[in-house]
Amino acid sequence: MLDPFLNQDCQDILKIISLNRFKKKKILILGGNSFLASYIQAILSFVNCKIVSVSLNKHKGILKKINNKNLNFIKADLNDEKKIKKILSKKFDFIFHFATYGQPKKWKDNEISTINLNINLLKKVLEHSVKYKSKVLYSSSAAVYKIPKKNKLINEKSPLAIGNFDSEIVYANSKIIGEQLCRVFKEKYKIPVYIVRPAHTYGPGQDFNDPRIIPQLIKRAYKNKHIYLFDSGRSIRTWGYIADIAIMILNIIQYGKSMIYNVSGNDHKSIMDVAKVISKLFNNKKILIKNKKLSYTNSNYTVLKISSKKYHLEFKNKFKTNFINGINKSIKWNKLWQKLN
Repeated sequence: MLDPFLNQDCQDILKIISLNRFKKKKILILGGNSFLASYIQAILSFVNCKIVSVSLNKHKGILKKINNKNLNFIKADLNDEKKIKKILSKKFDFIFHFATYGQPKKWKDNEISTINLNINLLKKVLEHSVKYKSKVLYSSSAAVYKIPKKNKLINEKSPLAIGNFDSEIVYANSKIIGEQLCRVFKEKYKIPVYIVRPAHTYGPGQDFNDPRIIPQLIKRAYKNKHIYLFDSGRSIRTWGYIADIAIMILNIIQYGKSMIYNVSGNDHKSIMDVAKVISKLFNNKKILIKNKKLSYTNSNYTVLKISSKKYHLEFKNKFKTNFINGINKSIKWNKLWQKLN
């Protein structure tokens, strides 16, 4: 059974957008345990459709709370060609490719898998679409963009880049090659394929085991006397609440007119600003700086302001979760999650 926060988000989403094209369809979710994928499955569990969810590890997190007889979870290594061949031997109407880590800390030890999942697995998915005309959504990343020098807004036509440190280079380049595979297959075979570039997404479903910055800041505020950062937190990122991003993804794969979309929020805030919001919601807990250099992230001051104007012009959605409300939901969800698990 879904927790009340996630259930409310799903109910709100069902009032905002139509999911009619998923009804009575067969849907494949690759990387089913990931944050975005789990949330998408929670929403689709309210629709009369059959879902096959595949992930390396047994189902976990909010995915365990989805009580739906039409959801079939398969524990499988998607690097295993025999297993993926068996899964893709059946027809699917929609395929969501979320099967790579979106967390910098995990890129470091999974370079070979990252390359394989973003390129070789994706190629097999696209070949499946050629045969069955499945609609495919490939989850790329805002990490493919070159960091602009003058803090300009980044749109879908902005320059791409190779990354700034070893594991990011592997991640960003494999995503870029994956995008080019999608383009080639779409042009050659006219298949319905979409690419989304999420930025920094947060919300219910990111528990204290998630190494990304917002759940870790909430964890530090919840369990410690202080909130600490490993640098001054000056770098600016674009933050999007998970329900808003899920709406964008579900609209795109059903009705999208283009191939590539940024899917991000509208809040451009520094890490320190995020820490201050969390501090305020925890009765102004003190923020400390530990000055520790991390090998899996860029320690230099950078600004990534991602624009999703293209999506909003096409779909004209008038939704936006206030940042403080989104963080507050994340805090309340985590407090409840600690009691439930």
